[in-house]
Amino acid sequence: VIGMVMVTDISDQERLQIVASRWNAAFPPDSKDDDSAGTNPSIQEKKQVKTEIQSKELRQAVVRRRFSMFSTDAAAEEFVEERKSRRLGIRHSMDLSGMLLDAYPNMNLLQQHAVLDALMNVADVAHTMQSFQVFCKWNRRLFKELYTAHAAGRINFDPSVNWYQNQIGFFSHYIIPLSQKMNKCGVFGATGTVFEMFALENRKRWTIEGEDISESIINEVVEEVRNAQRR
Repeated sequence: VIGMVMVTDISDQERLQIVASRWNAAFPPDSKDDDSAGTNPSIQEKKQVKTEIQSKELRQAVVRRRFSMFSTDAAAEEFVEERKSRRLGIRHSMDLSGMLLDAYPNMNLLQQHAVLDALMNVADVAHTMQSFQVFCKWNRRLFKELYTAHAAGRINFDPSVNWYQNQIGFFSHYIIPLSQKMNKCGVFGATGTVFEMFALENRKRWTIEGEDISESIINEVVEEVRNAQRR
């Protein structure tokens, strides 16, 4: 439960990377996004070099542990081959003795975890994937929360600076890719496209109307905070 809640901490870059890696392992990118046909030699060469490096490092690790773990070279080679077929990462890790640990024995469990991650993140920013009126309502409340914290000295940045532009970037780089996961995972069936539809529409309307809305929100909230400080 704690882990599910913590995935909404999008300021933690390491956690973001783990969540992204788990999603990519559970729902690999489409073949059109991955040059699996070999049309890009540089990508294939990088993959080959990476595999060779991993194999080399793994063999060195085996050599260091061979005398304590294996009685014969054949056993050590079997150990290497097994690990080559089970790449370390989100699904498999290695303990200090060199033994593999399976975090997800099957793909179904991995996909369940990845979908739960995505659902928690969607719930955290659900207002961005609803009507434009709902988005603006909660956008104002978010700005007020941040500006109040800034005025009290709890955060060192002024949210009123580039608020309009920042929302567009947030939609483009976080909200819309997140909304697309709801369709790709298949959990919502035919309605999975609704999340992206609202996100795209809200970004479009905010691009057109957001500058005036931002100015109104900033002026109103700044005045409210100043009045509250005078009391």
